[in-house]
Formats: sequence, C-alpha cells, structure tokens
Amino acid sequence: MSSQNPQDVLNIILQENEGKIGILCLNCLIVRTRFKELENFVETDRITVPQDKDLTKLDYLDHISIHFYNKYKKIAELQKIYPTCLAFIADMLFKDEKIKNYLSRFDFIAKHELIDIFADYCADLGIDVYDTSNIEESKYNIDLYLIKKKPLLRTEAVFVRTGPQMTEEEYKNTFYLLNEASKIATWTVFVTTPRGVYNIGLERLISDMEKLNVWLYVIDPIHQRVLGITKGKKSKDHTTEIRDDYVKKLPREPIRAQSRITRISNYKFNESDSYNPKRFVMYEILPKNEALEREKSLIRKPRYRSVFRTLLIIDKISGLPLINYVREDLNVDQELVSGFLSAMDSFVSEISGAEGMDEINYKGFYIHAVYGQWIKLAIFLSEPANKGLKERLFYFLQDFEERYRDEIHKFLETSNTSYFDSEKIIPEIKDILDV
Repeated sequence: MSSQNPQDVLNIILQENEGKIGILCLNCLIVRTRFKELENFVETDRITVPQDKDLTKLDYLDHISIHFYNKYKKIAELQKIYPTCLAFIADMLFKDEKIKNYLSRFDFIAKHELIDIFADYCADLGIDVYDTSNIEESKYNIDLYLIKKKPLLRTEAVFVRTGPQMTEEEYKNTFYLLNEASKIATWTVFVTTPRGVYNIGLERLISDMEKLNVWLYVIDPIHQRVLGITKGKKSKDHTTEIRDDYVKKLPREPIRAQSRITRISNYKFNESDSYNPKRFVMYEILPKNEALEREKSLIRKPRYRSVFRTLLIIDKISGLPLINYVREDLNVDQELVSGFLSAMDSFVSEISGAEGMDEINYKGFYIHAVYGQWIKLAIFLSEPANKGLKERLFYFLQDFEERYRDEIHKFLETSNTSYFDSEKIIPEIKDILDV
C-alpha cells in the first residue's frame, strides 16, 4: 500500500479531470452495480477492503480507485498506455464483464425517445423539426431535418444513434451517411449517448466528426443533459436545387415547431461548456458527497410506471414463467396471470398470425408480446404500448437472452427456475423498461 493518506490519493485522482467534463460517470455506474459483483471484483483483483465495516458502493469505488492508483504509479508501462490514472481505473472496471454490462443500465434509451429529447432541445432554440421516416426511397436515411428561416435559412440533417446501435459496422455506415447528407443541408448533426461514445471511443469520434465538419451532441439520459462536443461547419457540397428537392418531400407540419412562449425541454444545455472538444473526457469520478447529491436529484417517476401492471418472462418451449414482476403498489389478480398463461399458445398464434399484430386486449388489459430465441415476454398495460416502450421491451428481451444465456441453458436441462434471481432481474426490468 502507498504511504500516502487515502483521501489525498482520492483527491489526486479527482484533480486529474479538474476543469474537464466527463461523459461517463463512474460513480453512477458503481451505484447501479450489485454489492455481490463489487465483492467479487475486489476479491478477483485482490483489492484490500475493510472487513469490519459496512461499506457503501461508493466506499468500494474509493478502495478500487486507490488500489489501481498505486499500481498505475508503480508501473511505468501503464503510464505509457493510459493518459490518466482515471482511464486506467475505468479500463480495469470494464474488464469485468458483469460490471461492464451495467453500461446498458447507465444510458439505455429507445431511439424514438432520444429523437424526442433532441427535438425538444431544437424547438427551444427556435428551430422547426421534421420527421423524415416516411420519406420513401431516400438514399440519405437521416432521422430528422431541421429548418430555421430567420434571419437566414438554415437547414440541418440529423442522425441519431443509441448506445446499443453504435457497433463498429453501424458506425462506419453512419460515417458514410453523414458525408452524403452534406449535399442536402447547410449543416450535418450527429447525436448519440455516453455508451455510444464509449463503444467507438471519444478521441476517435471527435476526430471523425471534425473531419466531416459535423456537429456532435451527446444526450445523457441519466443526468438529463445535452452536451455539445464539436461545432460543425457549413457544407461545401450542398446545392440549393438538391436541398429544395429534399425539402419538398418533408411532411407539411413539423413534429416540433419552434417554442416561442416557454421552454419545453427538460434537459440542461450549457452553451459556455459546449463546442470545445478538449474540455471533454470519457470518464469522471465525483467527490462522494457530490455524487450522492447528484443521485438524489435524479430520482423521478419512471416514464411508463402509470400504465405498467406486470411483466412475464416465459420459457418459449414449456410456457413456464421464469420471472413474474408485478408493480409493487398494485394487487394484480394472479388468476388473471394464470389464465393468460394457460391461453398463451392461442394468443401467440393470434398475435403472430396476423400481419403487424403484436398486441391483444385481454380482460381489460393491453398485452404486448415479443419473442426471442429461448424466451417470450408479455407485458400487461392499462393502455397500448407506445413506440418507445416497444423498443425498450425488445431491447430487454435481447439483453436478457445474452446476459442470462448460461442460466437459460441450465433451466432447459433441469426445468429449475431457481437459476433466475428475481432480486437481480427486477431492478433490471425497472431500469430498462422505465417502470
């Protein structure tokens, strides 16, 4: 151990990013990690923690940070690989797959919701926002088109990608589309999330967007903020004729008109902190008190709680429920759930048999179902699922089958549902479905 006072070490780590804006908060990530996984992490990495104290999750982060700080300072090779100790700490945390999986808790958001958030932000800037999804045979594949007419006509082509969408293949395709879109608008804009930045790498993303002269925004759902990273430049490729031809294809009415009376966005944007890429870093760690205050300020009513009733995670072959989560403040009739399960097979054929049909009405509930390789999900709602909730449900299905692949295979061999820990899975349901 270092002879330095532990608090002095933590202060040194905090000072590394003084004056910088971190995109991914490690405090927030650790708070969402289970104690068992933190205990396994410190044991695997042989990190010394007090055994006689009731540690909080942020206490664990302190001990983890001090351990890797000492390692970083001792090994010169690490200092060549990692520009800061904080980058090394983050990399060590994300080498643990179970902790890394919590990135999906950190900023998962449906693409439809991400588009709505950015549209609200644009409306507050006096910009009309148009949905381009119904423009047929468009080679540009943009998500939004922005128009501001005064004092001069300003047009922007916007591409939006969620964290899970930011794979290497999708990013390369988006890079090409951004370049092409410079022909139909004055500016091009790229919008993603902290996890999206993590997937590609902050330095690479900034470098690419500056080469393309693109405005880069990061929307952070967990802290409800919009970060302006790079400032785009006017396109040299676009012509009035091509632009006007594209504008003619837009819907008559924008999905957001410029807001003249009141601010409609719930997300914070700080102009003075924006468009200076050197100010942004991938990771941040906050002082413990500040991190706790931030967590308290984030408490809000989940978006879909009022319409949510119950979620069934069901084995696709046997029809056995693996997890049944009922909203805590409701007494959902278990006979209703049992009746639905008994009739599930006929509902499956009813839902999948009709083209485009993915929802049924059963005894006053709207039930939306999705089907994976091994499991199926059924969510009970008091009103039909909107596009955002449907996206979240489908993502949860994919995430569940990937995360619990081993448990699913054990269940298939034994029919024993005890492999599925409801205490771990229910918080994941709440986070991803926002219920």
